[in-house]
Amino acid sequence: MISLKRSYKWARNRINELHASAPLDEAFVLTMFFIEKIVRRTLLQLMIRTGMTSTDAVGEMKKLYGIWAVKKAWRKYDPHKRDLESVIGTTNWEVLKDSATWRNDLVHGAGNEGQRFYKKALPPLVTTLDSIRNVFSSEYRYSGWKGMKDNAGNPI
Repeated sequence: MISLKRSYKWARNRINELHASAPLDEAFVLTMFFIEKIVRRTLLQLMIRTGMTSTDAVGEMKKLYGIWAVKKAWRKYDPHKRDLESVIGTTNWEVLKDSATWRNDLVHGAGNEGQRFYKKALPPLVTTLDSIRNVFSSEYRYSGWKGMKDNAGNPI
């Protein structure tokens, strides 16, 4: 897992800067990167809270390819056995899954929907980023941004 040394505020400012001055597909890809980091790092934290070592948890995470695999694995590690959609809400899940498909198509050269498309797609994606971070912070007292914590909220 990569280290997120910059603050969430910095990340949001970076997205806003790209939105204002760079091609919108770049802002879209960066926003998806931040969402996926938050989701995957929070799942990693949940794995560790079940008693897995961090090494084993990282190994398990490496086996999860794509957002659908993460969604399926979420139920196993969520303290209330909910899947990812149940935790973040259907609206956020719909934005996330559609955006993951568009991002994959864009990154792998299967398609580029055009800047007008990304101008429409980016605002709900940024809203989803903020919403997921808030939900994880509330549900798990961890949103994938700062260092790992144990069940009591103490740094690991």
